[in-house]
Amino acid sequence: LDVLFLRMAITQNTKGTLISQKKYATEILKKFSIEKCKVVSIPEVQRQKLQKNDGTMSVDPSIFRSMIGSLLYLSVMRPDIMYPTSVLSKFMNMPIGSHLKAAKRIL
Repeated sequence: LDVLFLRMAITQNTKGTLISQKKYATEILKKFSIEKCKVVSIPEVQRQKLQKNDGTMSVDPSIFRSMIGSLLYLSVMRPDIMYPTSVLSKFMNMPIGSHLKAAKRIL
């Protein structure tokens, strides 16, 4: 039995239940035009020293906010991205290039 509920694919059989957000993650990559990205095993945002202004150009706040919102929803099933996403959410008011780059790295 396959069901799509709240952007989560739920598959149930005799062995158990599988919940996946793979389709939603793929939609996010398409939405932000980064389908052909290099896969990393662990987001390294916590190693970076993110600052309010590090000299990189500012980016469109609405795009950054949308990306962070998508990541927050995705983090419900992916606790490994929860902390780096929450760190980046501090910069939603005036995001800059390094913040956007870090968010794309999480995706």
